[in-house]
Amino acid sequence: MSIRLMLAPLLLTAVCIGGLASGEHEGLLPGAAEIYPQRYELSVLEQLIDIYEGALAERGEDAEVLSRLAQFWYERGILVADEAEKKANFERARDYALAALRADPGFAELEREEGLVAAIAAADDVAALLWYAAAQGQLLGMINPLTAFRLMKPVKAAYERVAELEETFWGCSAIHALGAFEANIATTPLVNLLMRASLERAREYFERAIELCPDYLANYWIYARDYAVPKKDAALFRDLLSQVLEGPIDPWPFWNRIAKQDAQALIAAHPELWGE
Repeated sequence: MSIRLMLAPLLLTAVCIGGLASGEHEGLLPGAAEIYPQRYELSVLEQLIDIYEGALAERGEDAEVLSRLAQFWYERGILVADEAEKKANFERARDYALAALRADPGFAELEREEGLVAAIAAADDVAALLWYAAAQGQLLGMINPLTAFRLMKPVKAAYERVAELEETFWGCSAIHALGAFEANIATTPLVNLLMRASLERAREYFERAIELCPDYLANYWIYARDYAVPKKDAALFRDLLSQVLEGPIDPWPFWNRIAKQDAQALIAAHPELWGE
């Protein structure tokens, strides 16, 4: 997950979503359930996309199918290397997530009357909300950071709504995302003059994500990236990233692999904190 400029850490949280109760393995189509855990292989992920796009063609605007397609296109954007291809994948993910949200007539009506942020604040589809926020956040990470900050309201609103509805959904992704918001505003002086964020409040989010979802390894490396790095806390940096590197792949075979890759990249970027 390589996004440029000072806003990058904020927008990479994806999803940059503990445990099986959070929706990771629930409700999969019969043809998808067996191969789903192997989707860290691009060819398998593409098979899943084919299965779900076929189902969408048969079922029409099915919110569950649309939400899974948002997830799979987002994950494809994580796996591919080409920046233009990443952008196209994140756009498809965002559009599928919005389509899933708009499949609810109440959401669509509220969006028409009061706008997207108001509709998001009242939505109940945690998966669609999360993948919308993750994908749109990645896309905003590809533009001028000050412009992106002005466009972050619906993204932050979506993470806040997910945390309100189901704190532990997808490995507490919404909680660590809100921590990343707080941390990145706190370390961006011009923006912090207006928004008054705090690294210590960010730390509270990160600690809660780890407390509630200790098996989702992204919670540790994002804490290291967005708190230990700006604080230059080498001991915390080493402790958090050691837990990522030594942690098990299961029960998140896709995302824990990504977290281990991201941890290695963070170590390479900050050898002075790693101590080598």
